[in-house]
Amino acid sequence: MSHPHIDSAQQILIALGLPRAQRNERSAVCLLALLDLRPRRTWAEAQNPLMGITPIMDWARKTLQEKICP
Repeated sequence: MSHPHIDSAQQILIALGLPRAQRNERSAVCLLALLDLRPRRTWAEAQNPLMGITPIMDWARKTLQEKICP
């Protein structure tokens, strides 16, 4: 997946103490979606939109232009 904040998001998931299975790229993308942190935004520009799983998947598809879920 192509997003400049994936590695940082994974480090945050580690710092939060999530189990290894939940510290992958897909989880990182979900975190970025929950923050509406698009590739050209900085962490300081993170937001707090309220969204469920379908909007998260839509955000990932639109933002990353990839399908993250089968």
